Amino acid sequence: MDEEKKWFLRGLLAAFASNGQIVHYDEIRRLARLKREQLGEYLDQARKDLRKEEPDFCSVVVADTGFPGSGWGSHDDWPGSLREAHRYWRDRRLLDNDDFKNKWGKLPTFPSTRSERDGLA
Repeated sequence: MDEEKKWFLRGLLAAFASNGQIVHYDEIRRLARLKREQLGEYLDQARKDLRKEEPDFCSVVVADTGFPGSGWGSHDDWPGSLREAHRYWRDRRLLDNDDFKNKWGKLPTFPSTRSERDGLA
């Protein structure tokens, strides 16, 4: 896996989430310059790199139906996850660091080290 592409994809996902948007699979794939067969693997890895308190920004990626694909899991959980991702990443874009930390506990690190993600740093 190309780490630079993975972090670029994470930045794209955070940007779409911070603007309250969704993005179609093919669009995010083209923006991240990934092949069709690579996108799922990269989305899975982007999700694994989230801290446990960070909402899943992969919820902004949808199929042509307007809903996430089969890799998401239950569609019943998706609307709440999407709203939480939009709120969290919008606040990160709009709030100063101290205000964000007061509301959410800590800043997301982008990119972060594994020790930072696991709260060891």
